[in-house]
Amino acid sequence: MLRAIVVIVFFTYVGQFLLNTAIAPLSRAMGLAEWHIGAAISLAAVMVTVLSQRWGRASVSVGRKPVLVFALSLALTAGIIFAVVTYLRMSFMISAGIAATGIIIARGGFFGAAVAAVPPTGQALIAELTPDEQSRVKGMATFGASFNIAAMAGALISGLLAAWWLLAPVYATPISVGIALVVALVFIPKSESNTLLENPPSLSPADRRIRPYLIVGFGMFFAMGVLQIITGFIVQDRFGYEPSQAVLITGIAMLASGGGTVFSQLVLVPRLSWPPRRLLRIGLSLVCVSALVVALPVPIIVLLGAAIGIGVGMGLAAPGYNAGASLSVKPEEQGAVAGLLSATGGLTWVFAPITGTLVYGWNNVAAVLFAVVAAGISTIIVWVHPEFRVQRRFADVLHRSDK
Repeated sequence: MLRAIVVIVFFTYVGQFLLNTAIAPLSRAMGLAEWHIGAAISLAAVMVTVLSQRWGRASVSVGRKPVLVFALSLALTAGIIFAVVTYLRMSFMISAGIAATGIIIARGGFFGAAVAAVPPTGQALIAELTPDEQSRVKGMATFGASFNIAAMAGALISGLLAAWWLLAPVYATPISVGIALVVALVFIPKSESNTLLENPPSLSPADRRIRPYLIVGFGMFFAMGVLQIITGFIVQDRFGYEPSQAVLITGIAMLASGGGTVFSQLVLVPRLSWPPRRLLRIGLSLVCVSALVVALPVPIIVLLGAAIGIGVGMGLAAPGYNAGASLSVKPEEQGAVAGLLSATGGLTWVFAPITGTLVYGWNNVAAVLFAVVAAGISTIIVWVHPEFRVQRRFADVLHRSDK
């Protein structure tokens, strides 16, 4: 079942990154404003924030298969709506305002609600299958690697397709999500009734066991959200590429960042065997330094090198974040904590895209520095907060109180 989850994650997020890579140049070709795209991504993040813990708990109470099938059906519907709206706008059959509304609803509302189900369902499964700290870290790294391999593949495929035809990535999205839906229908077994909890516990973000992780995660993912949403604009504006060329270069940049992340998650994390706190400290420090390079007027090759550095840093930090929080709660709370972790990432995307694009419209360097500050705050916290200065044994954290 774990392999099926990984395949579902891969094809679902290939579909998402097919759109993410092409969406900035595509929006300009359709005559949309930058904030329209920011609003779509932010609405998707609202849906993730609101629904993640509910999806996580539902996967424990209802079962993983019903949750995934329903969510992926919704994602497929969203991809089809997005493709139809884009076709109508590019054919001058609808206005820019109607197109913007349709894209915000499809990419933001429907797709956001759908993908909110995938991370908490997968992370809860990994927590169930990994009984100690080292295996939990490796499991979370593998799960994250599937996401980042999807990001790389989606960015690369999007760039190649867009170089051939700007609308091709849009039409490829529902195909990719459809494959994920078929895998869920065929290969995810029904949960045994004795493994389901009728009323799985919920967790508050204020819970002292996980609150430091959520604060750190907010700053970390906020910085990444800003950087990802403005990369396409930086490539186009700083270097003067045409839209189709900008999609290809943006895809290469995302591929470089994703490659760095996958290298960390599949090679560095298993070999280093660092505890979560060290992964967070070193990873976030590298993200800060690399993001600062992006703010400088550097050649495109240096910019791509900085993208790799950001990816390597996130590949170290993300497994530490997920595993550290997961190890801080009880087994029956894994669905809830996975939902909260996903919701925190979603919450950052409520603010990061719209804030990043607004700041970018005022000053493109300020937008990058904004991301540096957010990552920097999280970095300081993981170096000085008591939660990250004390290493607890796995047996101890399972019995910590909820106070």
